[in-house]
Amino acid sequence: MLTEPEIPKKQILVVEDEGLIGADLQRRLERLGYSAPAVAHSGEQALEYARATAFDLVLMDIRLKGPLDGIATAERLQSELQLPVVYITAHADQETLERAKLTEPLGYVIKPIADASLRSAVQIAIYKSGMERRLRTSEAWLAATLGSVGDGIVACDTSGEIAFLNPVAEQLTGWTSASAKGKPLMDVLHLLEEGSNQPAKNPVFDLFPGENRVYTLVAKTGSEYSVEIGCVENRAADELLGSILAIRNAGPRRELERRLVQSQRMEAASATASGLAHDFNNLLMIILSGAEELTSRLSGPEQSIAGDIKQAASVAGSIVNQLLLLSRREAPHTEVLNLNKIVSEIEPLLSHTLGRNRSFVADLGAPETFLWGNRGHLKQILLNLTLNARDAMPEGSELHIATAPVEIDEYSPDVRQYRGGRYVRLRVTDTGHGMDKATLARIFEPFFTTKAAGAGTATGLGLSIVHSIVTQSGGYISASSEVGRGATFEILLPSIGTLQPACDAPRSPGTVLLVEDEKQIRRLVHTHLDRAGFQVLEASNAVDAQAMAEAWRGPIDVLVTDVVMEGASGPELAQRLAPLHPAMKILFISGYRHGATDQFPGLSAELLSKPFPPSELVRRVRKLLGHLAPQAA
Repeated sequence: MLTEPEIPKKQILVVEDEGLIGADLQRRLERLGYSAPAVAHSGEQALEYARATAFDLVLMDIRLKGPLDGIATAERLQSELQLPVVYITAHADQETLERAKLTEPLGYVIKPIADASLRSAVQIAIYKSGMERRLRTSEAWLAATLGSVGDGIVACDTSGEIAFLNPVAEQLTGWTSASAKGKPLMDVLHLLEEGSNQPAKNPVFDLFPGENRVYTLVAKTGSEYSVEIGCVENRAADELLGSILAIRNAGPRRELERRLVQSQRMEAASATASGLAHDFNNLLMIILSGAEELTSRLSGPEQSIAGDIKQAASVAGSIVNQLLLLSRREAPHTEVLNLNKIVSEIEPLLSHTLGRNRSFVADLGAPETFLWGNRGHLKQILLNLTLNARDAMPEGSELHIATAPVEIDEYSPDVRQYRGGRYVRLRVTDTGHGMDKATLARIFEPFFTTKAAGAGTATGLGLSIVHSIVTQSGGYISASSEVGRGATFEILLPSIGTLQPACDAPRSPGTVLLVEDEKQIRRLVHTHLDRAGFQVLEASNAVDAQAMAEAWRGPIDVLVTDVVMEGASGPELAQRLAPLHPAMKILFISGYRHGATDQFPGLSAELLSKPFPPSELVRRVRKLLGHLAPQAA
């Protein structure tokens, strides 16, 4: 026969320095249906018992002998263990009662204690304690929810003072929730009307229900953000509790809109260029031929005029060729390239372009990063950006070019603006005159040239061509600048893999091509192979790995690849690479229990099953390279 489980009794700790009174309270609580397993005769003993046993309530005599009286003990119990307290008192002066109020007890029991008074005090205290516990849980859930929201949340009371900021709002405003609490909303939320930079009205009163408006938010740190704000009333039934503002950083959305507009402009320019270039070239061909004929026949001033016509036709022809590049839609020849090497190859030309009185600094990041690209296009990007910077750089200025691998995680906020994946970042920074916001908004437009801002080459197509090359390569380009503080162009180009160059630590000679489609495993294996002294080439799939292997000029000593990957498998990749690197050893890694070379019986390889310790991976690679003595293997 099934019986209902017995409901556990509430545990109550009695703290009373009078032994007889404490024992009497213990018996009476047991008789009322509660569990009173211990009586503490001092504050120190009460803390000891409470830390060892989970109590639901504490009956605390206010006047305890010893260094800790009942009030001090209650403070410790609440701060350490959040234990609710009911005070027992016979009489107390006003000062003691005021101290007791600060500990927020759940009730008082007056001596001598009647059973009815004890029962009602304990029942009410336990009920209130349960309600407060549920309220704390609800508040914790609410705080966790608001903390995980991607928008900034600001809660105000009915007087317009701030009650809460979530972490996103803290980041945008520069205030912590604790420091902002109790301050007027507009003291923390420094808002300017977009475009006019005039102080904005309080959005609580200025916004209609459901309305969202864009403002400029000036943070406590001085940083400025374009934000979109909406406001709703915070109500409980018919009672107005205040207002809640949702603040969204409009920067990513504005950037996407800017890219869309720029893309539409470039499409229009491309369509115009492709439609006109053929006819222009035909006309220029006639003009150029006629000018050359006149130059050969005339002499004196007339010959000079004919030469000027010929020169002008040649310049016009070069502009048309740039328009054709701007409108090009056929896929250019691509190959696996190392951006660091491209920068090194063109560095002498870039230094010469800047002139003697301007300096050039290259900061080529490690690990080196490979990408699919067109060598000529990458060099044209670097040259056009350098020419653009030179026009805005006074003598003594510096141009800084930096490269670095970048990985945008699928859970990163950056995926609002970029596709997740691996990129190589090219950053070109100058210390020139800089640009204002109006100029910055137009720098990629064809033929937009302003000498003061240094935007554009002599033909006004330099940055437009850079933009076209980058976007057609599946990359991203952005610019930032302030007047008097130079300009920075940042380009992200999709990467297919990296090379970790050898460092100065003792080396185990050998180059390892690591192919693994699980990002975390790839990072882990890469780290341990690098620490062991190997030069590591890294790719996330077989296609990129094959391209890197074909472009790599040196030998690849060991292929470490997962067996099962999207696209080509590890054994298929190994078979493709065998003719390129005949001496290459193969180490398959797999989470499955199978023979890695079942599909290719003639393929000589070893298999390392997941999970494996990093030391075993390094040992196996060294064994394949013959770095271990036979007995050690």
